[in-house]
Parts: sequence; C-alpha cells; structure tokens
Amino acid sequence: MKYFLVSILFAAGDQLSKETIKRRLQKGEKKRIWGRLYLWHRKNRGLAYNKLDGERKKVMAVSVTAVSAAAAYLLFLVKNGARPSEKLGPALILGGGLGNLIDRIRDKEVTDFIYIEADKAPIFNLADVTAVFGAVITAVGAFIS
Repeated sequence: MKYFLVSILFAAGDQLSKETIKRRLQKGEKKRIWGRLYLWHRKNRGLAYNKLDGERKKVMAVSVTAVSAAAAYLLFLVKNGARPSEKLGPALILGGGLGNLIDRIRDKEVTDFIYIEADKAPIFNLADVTAVFGAVITAVGAFIS
C-alpha cells in the first residue's frame, strides 16, 4: 500500500505548489524564471488545453473516472504482487489525477502555473507533470516487458 502513499504525497506536493503560486502571484501574473521558463498564474475550468471549458459536469465525470480507473489499476497491481517498477507509474498517474481533482472539487477550476514559451505551448502544473511522467514510466515498462 506504500504506492498509495506515493500518490498522496505527490498530490499533496501539487497542492502545496498551487497554494504557493496563489499567494505569490496574482491571477494572470507572469514571471520569467529562466530562459523561456515562466511562472504564470492561470486558471483552467476544462481539461488539458481547456478542452470542455464551461462543461463542469463532463469535466468532473472525466476526472472522477480517470482517478478511479488509476486507483483501481494500482490496487489490482498491489493485490497481485506486481513488481515495484510496474506500480510506480500508476501511483504517479493517480497522484497527479488526485491533485487536479482536489482543485476541481474545491475551486471548480485547476490552478496552472508552469509555462515554457513556445508556439501553442500549454500552461500546466505539478499534477500534470506527475501524471505524464507516470504515463511514460508505465508505457516504457509495458514496452520493456
């Protein structure tokens, strides 16, 4: 069950980072960190790239379904004695999903703040990074197996 703790720790780290941004930057404020890397306090009521913006019920349905599926899959892996390398990716996906779901439930929107200046680049947060990193680990693990 330590992998569920990993999920909770990453979700908590995501929440802490978002609260820090909310305290230090006004909504819409953009601050250059280094090169093309910025902190940019933005809100997102949809999914990635603001998909389904303004359709809260659909966004919540997708979010709850994704988090539930990640939790169920992680539980399946834990119960069936999967290798640690097989459990880490889903634990990170769950942690990232939880981080954003907490925002959606509490604030009805997600706080995004990491921006790398490039054409059509998204603005994202640590939950997004965690979930994507978890997906990469899971995909690479499946490919190697």
